[in-house]
Amino acid sequence: MTYADLEALGAAFLISVCGLGCRAIPKDLLDGDATSDATTSTAGDDDSADDDAGDDDDDDTSPSGSNESGPDPVTDPTDADTGDGGFVQRPDGGGAANECDPRAQDCMRGSKCTAWANDGGTFWNANKCVEVTGEGVAGDSCMVEGSGVAGIDDCGLGFICLNTDMRGLGTCVEFCEGADETCEPGNVCAIYNDGVLPICLVGCDPLLQDCAEGQGCIDTPNLSFICFNDASGDMGGDGDSCPPDDGENSCDPGMWCGPNSSGCVDVNCCTPYCDITEANCPQPDECVSFFGDPKSAPPGFENVGVCVMP
Repeated sequence: MTYADLEALGAAFLISVCGLGCRAIPKDLLDGDATSDATTSTAGDDDSADDDAGDDDDDDTSPSGSNESGPDPVTDPTDADTGDGGFVQRPDGGGAANECDPRAQDCMRGSKCTAWANDGGTFWNANKCVEVTGEGVAGDSCMVEGSGVAGIDDCGLGFICLNTDMRGLGTCVEFCEGADETCEPGNVCAIYNDGVLPICLVGCDPLLQDCAEGQGCIDTPNLSFICFNDASGDMGGDGDSCPPDDGENSCDPGMWCGPNSSGCVDVNCCTPYCDITEANCPQPDECVSFFGDPKSAPPGFENVGVCVMP
């Protein structure tokens, strides 16, 4: 997910596309493996909750059974070519040394657990304890010290400053809370960067596309759906290429970025979301459950599918 994509998430948690990555939402905003207990999805984002439906480990499959590349790791928007964010780049590998859990906020009194880049890179790859220097909550403006991934900001306990610009100004976003990874009503927990960045974003329904104008409802690494700005531009229609590095928001609202749709000549192409109870896909594509098995879908999303080759 790109930082630019996060930009259009809205004032509720203002994770602008440029703050987490510019252009496609999952592209630059967030990537990485999810660590929740979500069921394995045949939709196969790079970062599924249980590492069975995500990660480039050749064990993940798309709705049609092929590997699908998911959102890229979220990177520091201040390092993007445009200055206000860019597509998230994949990490070069290596394990993260985490000294705390942002979902548990298990640091000493006066400190908070946050995400940072422990290798001097441009994407969040580890968690550490830092001093709490402010009281900013979700939607409040904030400022980072150093780069956007240094981990030092003036947001309060349980929040992180994202969507930062060249001046270091951004917006506070809430970390998911507890083992159940809960968020405020209306938000869902989206887990990026190998679990290092579990954040609360506005939830949505991909079949209803019930997001604000200019945004699309896209999937996340841990198989939830969030509103993110439409970064498709002149492309993004059915059959258009959407390279893995671009992210899910590189397709028009109502489209999924993945493999195995008819006529797709690239790794991933845009293809419509569909209702598995209706035969509404352009032939020869068929509507296949986004989760592989409708029974494994979260409540309310049992009918969500995508148009791919059976």
